[in-house]
Amino acid sequence: MTEVTEKDLITAVEEVNPQCRINASTESPRIQDNDTRDIPKVDRRPTDPFEVPDGGTKAWLCVFGAFMISITCYGVANTFGVFEEYYSANQLSNESLNNISWIGSLQLCLILLVGCVSGPLCDAGYFKHLIASGGLLFFFCLMMTSISTEYYQYLLSQGIGVGLAQGLLFTPGMAVLAHHFKRYRTLVFGIFAAGASIGGVILPIALQRLFDKVGFAWGVRILAFIVLVCVGTGFVCCTTRFPPRKGGRVLDIRVFKTPSYTLLVLGAGFVGLGLYAPVNFGVVYATDHGMSQQLAFYSLAILNAGSLFGRILPNVLATMFGPLNLLIGSCTVSSVSLYLWFTATRNAGMLVFEAIYGITSGAYVSCLPAATASLTKNPNETGLRLGMMFFSTSFFWLVSSPIQGALIGIDGSYWSICVLSGSTVILGVFFMLLSRFSVRKEKATWKV
Repeated sequence: MTEVTEKDLITAVEEVNPQCRINASTESPRIQDNDTRDIPKVDRRPTDPFEVPDGGTKAWLCVFGAFMISITCYGVANTFGVFEEYYSANQLSNESLNNISWIGSLQLCLILLVGCVSGPLCDAGYFKHLIASGGLLFFFCLMMTSISTEYYQYLLSQGIGVGLAQGLLFTPGMAVLAHHFKRYRTLVFGIFAAGASIGGVILPIALQRLFDKVGFAWGVRILAFIVLVCVGTGFVCCTTRFPPRKGGRVLDIRVFKTPSYTLLVLGAGFVGLGLYAPVNFGVVYATDHGMSQQLAFYSLAILNAGSLFGRILPNVLATMFGPLNLLIGSCTVSSVSLYLWFTATRNAGMLVFEAIYGITSGAYVSCLPAATASLTKNPNETGLRLGMMFFSTSFFWLVSSPIQGALIGIDGSYWSICVLSGSTVILGVFFMLLSRFSVRKEKATWKV
C-alpha cells in the first residue's frame, strides 16, 4: 500500500477547491479565504430591550404585586377622613379642623412629591431597594403614630413619615407595570388604581371597628402589620425588565419641552386642587349634617367603593376611546357634582352623592398615569415622566385641604368649598383640553 504523505493531502485539497489554501504549519486544515458557502447564516440582529410581552405569568404577578402596593398607598391615604374625625373628637379636640387637615395634606403631597426621586431611581434599576425601604419606613411610622399624643408627633409620624414611605412605593409600583404591558397598559393601570379603592372600602370600616374594640393604638398597629404584608407581597411579585437608564436626572425639566405633556400636568394640578374635598371632609360634612359617626365612616367606604368602578371601567373604555378623552370626560362630570355637593343634606342624599362622586372621580387616579404614559415616546422614561408629573402636582395637593378647611372654619358652611373645588376642577379640564388639541395634531387621531 502506497503511503499518503501530508504533501499529497494538501495537493488533493487544493485541486478540489483552488480558492482554499491550507496552512500546512498547523496540525489541522484552516480555511483562510472568505469561502462561506457551506457555513450557515446566523441572524445577528439585536433584540429590542424595550419590547414588552403584554402578558405571561411574570407580567400578571407584577400586576398583583402592584395592586397590593396600591392598597398601602392611596388605600391608606383614602382613610384619612376616619382619622380626621377621630382626632377632632379625641386626641386633637383642641386643634382646629384646618390644623388637623395638614396631616392628611402633607401625606398626600409627599406621595406625589417623592415621586420625582423614586421614579428616576426606579428607571435606574433600584426598584427592589425602593420597595423594601418604603415598606419598612411605612411600618415604623405607623408604629410611631400609635404611641403619639401631641399634634406635632402626629404631623411628623403620619403626615411626613407615612407620606415619605408612600412616595417611595407609589410611583415605582405604577411605573413597573409599563415594563410588562403596552397594549393593555391602560387596563393594568386601572387595576393598580383599583387597589386604592379596595383599601378605601375595607380599611375605614376595619379601623372604625378596631378603634371601638381594641383602641386607637392597637388599631393603628394592626394597620401597620397589614401594610407590611401588602408591601412584602409587592416586593416578591413585582419584577423589572428594562435595562437601567443611565445618566438620568432626578429633576429633569426637559420633559416640559413637550407642550402636550406640560398642559396635561398643569391641568392635573388644578383638578387635584379641588377633586378630593369630599374624600378629606366627607365624614366631617356628614356628621355636621346629623349623620351618625358610624354611618359617616361607612359613607367614606361607599365613596371608595364607587371609585372602584370609576377606576376600572374608564380604563377599559380608554382602550377604545383613549385615556386622555376619558380623563377629560370624568373630570367634567366631577366638577358638576362638586357644585351640587352642598345640596345633599339628608342621609339618603349624602350616601347617593358619595356613591356617584366615587364613580366620576375615580377615573382621575387611573386615567391620569395612563394618559401620561401615552405621551411618553421612550418607555424607559415612564418613571421620570410620572415622577415629574407627581412632583409638579404635589404642591396643589399640599395646599388643597388647608384651604378647604379654612373656608369651612369661616362660617361652618360648605358651599364655599363646593364652589371653589368645582371651579378649580373645571379649570384643570380646560388645560387638559388644550393638551388634547396639541397631541391630536401630533398623532393625527381623535383617540388620545
